[in-house]
Amino acid sequence: MPKIEESTYRFHLRAVMFEGVFSGLLWSAPEIARKALGVDNLLLTLIVMAPAVAQGAVLFFGGWISRTGPRRLLRRAATVGRLPLSLTLLLLVPVIANWAQTDEGMKWVPWFFLILVTVQALASVPITSAINGVIRSNYRDENRGFLFGKVQRWGALISGAGSVIAGFWMHYQNEAFPILYAIAGLTGWLSCMIFSKVPLRDRETAAPDAPDIHNARALWKILVRDRRFFIYEIGFILYGTAFMALITAKPMWTVDKEWLDLDWRFLLGAKGLSSVMMFILTPYFGKKLDRIGPGWLAGFSYSGLALYAILLGFSSSPLSFLIAEMVFGCSMAGVILAWNVGPISFASVDQGRQYMAVHVALVAVRGLIGHPIGGAMADVTGDPRSVFVFSFVLWLASAAVMFSLGRGPARRETETSGS
Repeated sequence: MPKIEESTYRFHLRAVMFEGVFSGLLWSAPEIARKALGVDNLLLTLIVMAPAVAQGAVLFFGGWISRTGPRRLLRRAATVGRLPLSLTLLLLVPVIANWAQTDEGMKWVPWFFLILVTVQALASVPITSAINGVIRSNYRDENRGFLFGKVQRWGALISGAGSVIAGFWMHYQNEAFPILYAIAGLTGWLSCMIFSKVPLRDRETAAPDAPDIHNARALWKILVRDRRFFIYEIGFILYGTAFMALITAKPMWTVDKEWLDLDWRFLLGAKGLSSVMMFILTPYFGKKLDRIGPGWLAGFSYSGLALYAILLGFSSSPLSFLIAEMVFGCSMAGVILAWNVGPISFASVDQGRQYMAVHVALVAVRGLIGHPIGGAMADVTGDPRSVFVFSFVLWLASAAVMFSLGRGPARRETETSGS
């Protein structure tokens, strides 16, 4: 293993230990909003939608992302976006805690929560672009999926352990979420500080020939120039629309008394179980990505999510719900790799951050479509399972799109219009 690749792997592994805690706790936002804060369907939709829609901010500061070195991006974005999550500790101050129990407090605290979740989502745009740009530059094509998978499995394990601990903590102390989110903010910040120490190749510090992604036209130019990447993103839009619709309706299905009415141990413990499946399968899927390419890996993973939609809709007990979540974890092990490594696999070595910026920006498109559909369908039909059917259909369609890319490397020079 080349020296820079080995050094990158070491820092990457250390950083993901803290990132696992952060992501595991942030993953619980919909359930906390519904069960701990008692939000209605509209506010629940806004809380789950805001992080995705915030990804569109890349169109406004994509130029800054392209011009700024990844180290500074990570330090600034983490400080501005992740540390503020510790402000949830204000809810433990007696005067504020008493106010939060009043009618006015119960009205405004969820909006405060929404703002914090949105701010950290805005920060994730430069954070994701910086990290994946370094990974694109420092890991070789033939080894990238394998190394990313090895690192990601430990992040999944830590994330799962954190979710289980949080679930039991919330079960016995329902007011503990301010402490949990303060921990999330600190660990998320530390993760970025550690990764900012990764040594850089010279080309990564500037990437002078790479176009800025600062508006929709620049985004469109990359998609038009690279037909295979365009198809890949169509598949992800279909997948993401289904995913975001389902996660909007899912807390209604799992939390509300007329449906599963699960307690915290199962709500967050199920996330831990999913993470264990990711821990087991991510290295294997990482190797598969290097061999079959991100298109086929995503296609198989989306097929697994279609099965998950069926199992979730038929779950009637904590046990059947946990079985469904195991399938979800298996499928998401592949999706996470396809999401993080796939886009940069289509890019030339100096355009990793730009391709990732396009990929991140389109999350906003999926969020603007998927979340409102999920919330509206559940409201109109009165049954969140109608959303699961919608997601099932879209996941099958997205799998077909990804399989159409064929097996093999993502980047094929002869199939891009600029070749």
